[in-house]
Amino acid sequence: MKELHGTEWYGEYAKLMNEQNEYVLIEYTCNGTGNLYDYALFPGIHLIFMDFNCSDTFYEPIPNKEIIEIRHYQKGRVEFELRNNKVFHMKEGEFCINALANIPAAYSFPFGYSVGLSCVIEKDAVDAETQQIFSYYNIDVLSLGRELELEKRWFLCRTPQRLLHIFDELYAAKGVEGRDYFRIKLLELFYHIQQLRIEDQYEATYYTKEQIEIIKRIRQELIENLDKKLSIEELLRKEPMSKVTFQTIFKQIYGDTPYAHIKKYKMNLAAVYLQETDQSITQIAGELGYSNISKFARAFQEVFGMLPKDYRKVKKSN
Repeated sequence: MKELHGTEWYGEYAKLMNEQNEYVLIEYTCNGTGNLYDYALFPGIHLIFMDFNCSDTFYEPIPNKEIIEIRHYQKGRVEFELRNNKVFHMKEGEFCINALANIPAAYSFPFGYSVGLSCVIEKDAVDAETQQIFSYYNIDVLSLGRELELEKRWFLCRTPQRLLHIFDELYAAKGVEGRDYFRIKLLELFYHIQQLRIEDQYEATYYTKEQIEIIKRIRQELIENLDKKLSIEELLRKEPMSKVTFQTIFKQIYGDTPYAHIKKYKMNLAAVYLQETDQSITQIAGELGYSNISKFARAFQEVFGMLPKDYRKVKKSN
């Protein structure tokens, strides 16, 4: 019963790598790794696990099909660029349902990684037998989400409590369980989705592509000058954006204030240096813009729960 999506669905950078008994492995050509595990569960219904470790932007082809798509993200954050030049971000633990009218033009990963899943229903490919199977449980699979006005916008919300365990179990079963297990879980998922109402959602926050590019440009300057104390106000003077707007959008993209994000970035870099080099702690602190070794040690401890010297000792002994 295995049916494959073609390149018109996955895009030009996707390549079929391996066809297992239960799923198909798709690999993306990118600066890092990008893998999809595609389970064809019923005619026209696929469950796709998405695992990316890269910062590339992927351009989404528009499938010439009437679809319903359910997405959930377990780790990371995903930036979606829509075809109207608007951008919004999905965070860990968020859940959405979408239809063809709102398929993104492109997506990328602000943290450089993402783990999620997508359930795609291609309405024209769902046969009568599949519709009947779901109808035994009062589920109209072709009208899933009909109450949610999917033709107008994404349905987006924090994952409802009753769906949390389903997603946890799906992730845990990837590559372990067979198609029959996932069919049962899909039945449970669809049952609960049918109970959702329009008032359960919250409004997605959208920004323009130009605004997002300003944020990323300034973040890159900060990252390229970790040993200097650059002022955000100074960097913003050449940009058409206020500091308040910058901080608001920055937090939407990266989940932290600029200061907290750069601090974590520095400490993660420090952790790599402590583990992989023989540089002294004083040298590492200086490279990251800390002239005061005590301030550096305190900042490192706030992020990793131990002092740099102890972290190095633990990692080197492993």
